[in-house]
Amino acid sequence: MFEIVYTSLATRDLGAAELTALLDQARRANQARGITGMMMYRKREFLQLLEGERAQVEALYERIARDDRHQQMAKIWDGPIQERSCGEWEMAFLAPDDASLQSRPGYRDLMDRGLIAASGDSVGKKLLLNLRDDFLGGR
Repeated sequence: MFEIVYTSLATRDLGAAELTALLDQARRANQARGITGMMMYRKREFLQLLEGERAQVEALYERIARDDRHQQMAKIWDGPIQERSCGEWEMAFLAPDDASLQSRPGYRDLMDRGLIAASGDSVGKKLLLNLRDDFLGGR
């Protein structure tokens, strides 16, 4: 098992309809490839964790890097993991600027203080959860 955490900047602001379509597409594709993860989106910024078999995760990261909706991609972390941190989520997500997305399947309140980094979590999940306050601008 392998994980990648990255940030990117959307080339334009994505509205609720476009984000919903992106999430639906990601869930279908991720399920077929055995990839799970978490994605945060706010003010054109993405912060995402992807996990699964190394070849699948790296191939997905490369596809995202070629996607014209993303620019300025920066890999924050990649490395092997013992087990999945997001095994039940084809793609959990948080988009705090759009309340309409909160009713979508897969929405998680990643600001929930009950969702904190635990000692058994992967480096990527700990990193993502520790970065969320900065990423979300002190929401």
